[in-house]
Amino acid sequence: MPRPIETLFSLPRVRLVDRVPIIETEQCVRFFRDREDYRHKLVRQALQVARGSAQQFFADDESLSTLLQEIDSEEYIITKRSKKTMENTLSDICADGSVYKEFEDEIDPLCRSSPSLFETSKLADGLADKAKEESMDVARALLISLPTRTRDQRLGTGLRA
Repeated sequence: MPRPIETLFSLPRVRLVDRVPIIETEQCVRFFRDREDYRHKLVRQALQVARGSAQQFFADDESLSTLLQEIDSEEYIITKRSKKTMENTLSDICADGSVYKEFEDEIDPLCRSSPSLFETSKLADGLADKAKEESMDVARALLISLPTRTRDQRLGTGLRA
């Protein structure tokens, strides 16, 4: 008996802002980036966030690749509920990519002084782009139009500094 297509994806998907302290780190960088005595600590924290983000986008990419391969199989079906669930998940993946892009812009001055942060940040950025592209491919395959979101909706909250 065919299963709903969303069972291929690890649901519920944990949002990036809930997995790594990206917002808090972004705020710390914004407040303390000009203070040389905090630079090492900021680089270390930004590196942890970039690594966690890269892991999140890598997992998303793997799940989306599997999903794309299985969409047309007879083993899975696409129901209205599947479409809605996948729409939310795909929108969240795209939104997480946008959140990371904002973070990356904020840590740019730190990346200039830390090659490992620069490399990890670029890796996470590339994986975010790839996950977003695959999200769009899955959305097209499922005939889903992904909504555009405001800055607050990308975070999943109404609060943003």
